[in-house]
Amino acid sequence: MQISSVTFKQFYTPSLQKSSQSNEQCELVETFCSTFELPDENCNHAKFDENLVQKIASYKEKAIQPVTDMLAKTDNEKDATAGLFLLNRIIDAGAAGAEKTYPVISKFNYSKSPNIQTMLAGIYRKTLVPDGFCALMTMYVENLPNHKTKPFDPNEEICGAMLAYLNNDKNTCNNFLEGLKNKAALSSYSK
Repeated sequence: MQISSVTFKQFYTPSLQKSSQSNEQCELVETFCSTFELPDENCNHAKFDENLVQKIASYKEKAIQPVTDMLAKTDNEKDATAGLFLLNRIIDAGAAGAEKTYPVISKFNYSKSPNIQTMLAGIYRKTLVPDGFCALMTMYVENLPNHKTKPFDPNEEICGAMLAYLNNDKNTCNNFLEGLKNKAALSSYSK
């Protein structure tokens, strides 16, 4: 029996390239979050590296997964706001499929943070995910008794997002108006 030698050739494997590109995106997201600064009483806007944001956003659909992975793990306002900000900018860059992030970002729907509420409202305004409207209504109603305007008023963005929903979907608009009529009828009846 004769045995012949076999020579293995190195093949191009796209999965290795995707993995290194994915690692780069994850590192970029981590770097962005570590350098991101929240607004405070003296400054009503976040401070961040615009060049880094543009680089991350340029990945479009490929940047969504690293950002949502980070958002799924975070439990602090700074990283949540930074991640939602990145998601906003990725949507602005033209990424498709951002509406599929709702199961991950919805964990922030009941946040009391004006920073998180503003970022969520911006995302919901752009994606018009049906469940986002109720979250916006809840945020708005819960903000009314403790209305804050410093460092900014989150209800401005929340109301803008609700108007985008109402302008886009006539059924939502009609249901909303019916709900207001019913609420007014109940209020006048209880008095």
